[in-house]
Amino acid sequence: MKDLTVYITTCDDNMFITKYFQYFFNKYWSKDIKVKILGFSPPDFNLEPNFEFISIGEKQIGGAKGWSNYLIDFFSSIDDEYFIFGIDDFIVSREVNLESLEVCVKLMSDKIGRIDLQPSLQYARDPRFVSHYETIKGVEFLQLSQTGNGMDIYQNSGAFSIWNKKWFLKNIKRDWSPWDWEITGSKMANNDGHLVLGVKDVWPVKKLELLSGRAWPGVINTTGIRTTDLSVMKNIRKEDDRVYEYKNITSGYGYNRVGKNWLDVIFGE
Repeated sequence: MKDLTVYITTCDDNMFITKYFQYFFNKYWSKDIKVKILGFSPPDFNLEPNFEFISIGEKQIGGAKGWSNYLIDFFSSIDDEYFIFGIDDFIVSREVNLESLEVCVKLMSDKIGRIDLQPSLQYARDPRFVSHYETIKGVEFLQLSQTGNGMDIYQNSGAFSIWNKKWFLKNIKRDWSPWDWEITGSKMANNDGHLVLGVKDVWPVKKLELLSGRAWPGVINTTGIRTTDLSVMKNIRKEDDRVYEYKNITSGYGYNRVGKNWLDVIFGE
């Protein structure tokens, strides 16, 4: 399997969270996959050999609205035809299904905009806009509709995904926040002929979200994190981290629609 580079975007306020990201990634994904952290000021902790920090600017100008400018400039400069993209506080919390991931990588083509590696299409999208696409080597793929007919169906998403670079750059404009990218950028993808696919049941990546300034401000969400991993998190925490309080939060999570047992369904033990 050809290993794709993983790109993770962060900012100075959130740089502290990437030390957790690094720990979880190397434990549950691989120490052999290249991960490039795109930020501004370098981290104040050591990076593992497979991790690299790339400064995309001396400082972030324009606040959240300047977010897209740096991504457009960076991704326009790289040679990767396809890559994996994610967010700094989306941690890989369980063993990655490498067999399923390999099928996804081999399936990627110019007609596919992105392949969502999480349970998003199965459990976090309106089922009216999701249908069976194809089963390949025992992996069933779902596809997102070409349009939500006025509803937001998130063709663009920060969920761990394999991206077609051309399509990524097509649906992002300057002076956009991440929310502009997900909402307005997704509308730009309506009926453009590119597929957004996802895996059913054997998702390559199971992630948990640590930070949310809206849903759980001021705390690090420990929902679904294994006890052994939480112990490691506490050991590498620094007192000057912007957020350092841990709290188990079970509401306001995107998979709640699965039911009260959503943690068991998606993450297991």
